[in-house]
Amino acid sequence: MIAPQTSQYSAAKLGKKKLLVRDFLQREGVKLDSPDDTLSPEDTLIEGQFIHQELRTGLFLHVSDALEERPFTATSQLSAGLSCIFFLDGAVDTKMGDKVFHFEGARMGAVEGTAIMNTRPESFQRSSRGGQRLRHLVVSASPEWLDMEGLEAGGDSAKLLSDHLANQRWTVTPRAIELLHQIVAPSPLAPPLRKLFLESRAVEIIAEALSAITQVSTGNSSSRLLTRQDGLRLARAKEFIALNLTAPLNVPTIARAAGINVSGLQRLFQLCDGMSVFEYIRKVRLESAYEALVSGEISISSASILAGYSSPENFTTAFRRQFHITPRQLLKKN
Repeated sequence: MIAPQTSQYSAAKLGKKKLLVRDFLQREGVKLDSPDDTLSPEDTLIEGQFIHQELRTGLFLHVSDALEERPFTATSQLSAGLSCIFFLDGAVDTKMGDKVFHFEGARMGAVEGTAIMNTRPESFQRSSRGGQRLRHLVVSASPEWLDMEGLEAGGDSAKLLSDHLANQRWTVTPRAIELLHQIVAPSPLAPPLRKLFLESRAVEIIAEALSAITQVSTGNSSSRLLTRQDGLRLARAKEFIALNLTAPLNVPTIARAAGINVSGLQRLFQLCDGMSVFEYIRKVRLESAYEALVSGEISISSASILAGYSSPENFTTAFRRQFHITPRQLLKKN
């Protein structure tokens, strides 16, 4: 899940491969356990696409979109540093030192980010149930990189960066979701330019994480500005949208389901998501179409209809604007 910060970071692109039992056993300092006593060194544990890359000294990127075929637990050593973790699909339990963390994919369209700071090397254990698709992204930064960038000196995030195994969770912004998709999308850039592209996105993701930590610690996040009742109304509205995503939707109907008037509903979406209700619906529908295309369930024309577009050309334009990749390019990648 969270890869140790070592020289393993060398791949320059998302590449498909199989990780066998022997691959784990050959890694220095890695111990592998499984409830399956019949495992042999040539059995496949994980198969899919991965990025393992050191983008700059002390700045690391780990991405996976893979099928975990068998349950297993891997134990290793995690280097000191800040890890910003995002799960889109699948569930994994980890243990860092004496702290246990559970990660799972997005629910109801909301992606959660987790920032964990280990100020010193720590034991790391990762347990997976197997038989699942796992999509996740981790951006890690060493203490030296954070110090070089002036991020350890002070500010509201200083406490997290100075406390061993301090951690913070937050709901990822639309911009951060866009960055995640840009990282995993195929790129026509040459490897050196691609590396610079990934580095810029990774730095922005760390900035997003530290900004979220600051907002939560100071109580200035938009969610803190909501009353409990408004928070429930917004949750009801998003649940109604998710359950009726393929049906015709209008703001008055959503507002009634949420128990709020139209202007109040628009205010909540602008406050918490930075967009109108219809912009949110369009974004979620496009994300649903993206997931369906990745899974190979539907064609581009069907994805266009799923996203609410009668014109495939308009769908392609909107899709490229949101994910920086066309539907056809996405299908070729997968």
